[in-house]
Amino acid sequence: MVDINQGVFKAIEEKGTIRIVADVPTSTLDTNNILDAASNFVRPLINEWEKNNSTKLLVVDIYPRRTFIVIDINNHRYDCSIAHLQTFPIPVYILRYSNRHENWIFFRRPVEDQKIAIQLAGLHNCNGTNPTPFLADHINGSVYLSPRTPFATRQRVCLCGRSANSVTSVGES
Repeated sequence: MVDINQGVFKAIEEKGTIRIVADVPTSTLDTNNILDAASNFVRPLINEWEKNNSTKLLVVDIYPRRTFIVIDINNHRYDCSIAHLQTFPIPVYILRYSNRHENWIFFRRPVEDQKIAIQLAGLHNCNGTNPTPFLADHINGSVYLSPRTPFATRQRVCLCGRSANSVTSVGES
């Protein structure tokens, strides 16, 4: 974990603001309480990062095989009240966990900078003013209790680039 933290700190030093997408096998998490399980899984890393930085856990995006956990570091432009409109790109780094090797791999993924910014804005739109982290559940289906706009729940928001089919708002079947 020391090597991973060194990589993260180097990225922070170079970029200032970064977005980390932790890619974790869903089988490593308790899917009965996925938000807590995902938060607890990355908590030891976040504890190190937030000693000298501002961190924000934004989204847990769950699929049958993989779960994606989005964490912003030093994003001082983040404003929850207008986050559904904030689509400015932030440098994205992937933090992939391997069950087989029980280790993390950390690498830059520039192609995701703008795409994930847009998808996060969509999730903010679907979730309204609910607090982060948001849950995007592609196993049981997401339910959005207070979308910002009526059409927001018809958006298919997905952080991994796949088609998201199981998005529901209260009152829809």
